Amino acid sequence: MKNLFTMLFVAGIATGAFAAGTKADETVQITKPEAAKVAVAFTEAPKGTVIVKISDSQDRLIMRDRINQTEAFAKKYDLTDLPKGTYSIQVLDQSGVISSASVENFIEVKPEVFSRVSKIEGNSYRLLVSNLDSKEVEVMIYDGDKMIHSEMIDNPQGLHKIYKIEQAGKDGISFKVKTASGFESFVSTL
Repeated sequence: MKNLFTMLFVAGIATGAFAAGTKADETVQITKPEAAKVAVAFTEAPKGTVIVKISDSQDRLIMRDRINQTEAFAKKYDLTDLPKGTYSIQVLDQSGVISSASVENFIEVKPEVFSRVSKIEGNSYRLLVSNLDSKEVEVMIYDGDKMIHSEMIDNPQGLHKIYKIEQAGKDGISFKVKTASGFESFVSTL
């Protein structure tokens, strides 16, 4: 009899855990409404801040979006400027990943600007930019959602610069590269 109650108790815990996981999947939907677009929709108001992350097949962070909403919402992300490949989308809240999906981007686009950021010792970051067409590139550095530095770089063909961030916040440092011709991309979020 004691074993029967123990088995029923364990089955109840497992069912509750499964039901909690199912509810999160029902409230968050990741869809691909167009060839190069991804939509994240919440059918109910999220509980607190939500983070949407898009990563490439090498697990490099392409985009990070922090969302504070008090009601149901939907938001589209345009993958048009990204190279052909597989991208993963994760939706996170304070408890961790609540939904994820992988999508294929079939639009082949050559990037106008090649850029890469790598973290080096301490709070230093190395930015590499190779730009074949534009004469100017704007580099913006974000701490979470707040821009902490912006500069225009003339003739950035082969730019190699090290940035030291004195007091980085807990939300991470992001670099964004933008040209006058309309190219705009987050280089990396660390």
